[in-house]
Amino acid sequence: MDKMRILAVDDNVVNLATIEQELQDKYEVIPVSSGRRALKVVRQEKVDLILLDIQMPIMDGIETLKQIRGQENGTTVPVIMLTAKHDRATVLEGAKLGIMDYILKPFDGEDLCQRIERALKLRGALPMNEAELYRHIEDIGKCIHNGNNKLALTKTEEMLNYQLSEEVTKRLQATVAKMKEEDFTAAQRMLSRILQMIDQKNAKQEGRELLAISVGELNAKLLFVVDDLEHFRVEDADSRLEDLMRYAIPSIIREKCLSAQKCLKEYDDGEAERLIKDALKRL
Repeated sequence: MDKMRILAVDDNVVNLATIEQELQDKYEVIPVSSGRRALKVVRQEKVDLILLDIQMPIMDGIETLKQIRGQENGTTVPVIMLTAKHDRATVLEGAKLGIMDYILKPFDGEDLCQRIERALKLRGALPMNEAELYRHIEDIGKCIHNGNNKLALTKTEEMLNYQLSEEVTKRLQATVAKMKEEDFTAAQRMLSRILQMIDQKNAKQEGRELLAISVGELNAKLLFVVDDLEHFRVEDADSRLEDLMRYAIPSIIREKCLSAQKCLKEYDDGEAERLIKDALKRL
């Protein structure tokens, strides 16, 4: 598989060499030292992302980007700004031209790689792995739970820009529709189904089949855990929580149980009890 192409634009040859060294294992880096050369590359070749220095002589980064946006190959290419100072006016000007992120120099190599990967995923050029998807969906669910409905809608709409499976994309589209109807209860239910789908898929990949459990059974098992914790039977509570992991329980409940287990390992059984009681309220 061909490497994705990163156009690095900086008048400092040391910075260009550093960028190339940091990225060469994952990407094909095209280093150029001026805005005019960058325009020539964009006009003649396809690039997947541009790292653009702002403080350059003759043609600075903002002017370079304005001209890039005027070219057929440059209208939608993601751009990350490289800057030596946090200049609010420059950042705002860059935002108007579609800059996705900015990085202060001198930059950290690991941070640079993470920012590039995030930008490419947000544009759908790279797929999102299931662990990331799970975290994003959980985050949206927490926004709804905390009453931040507008933020939940924004985050869900942003998710549709990512490269996702068709079944997840369609579920998210339906979730957005429910949010716009202000039916956030239904939206929360749809998000939970996506998490359950991921849980089930992971279980099959690990060679284990999650067992079915009714709400009544789950409620009873959680009450037994609470009883153990109220009577300081920490080992019994931990054993019951471990047993629950064999069942196809809602993702938010699974999260609470896993967090409670972690608390028990740290001898914080009071917090574990609070988490399980919170899980019971969510059933």
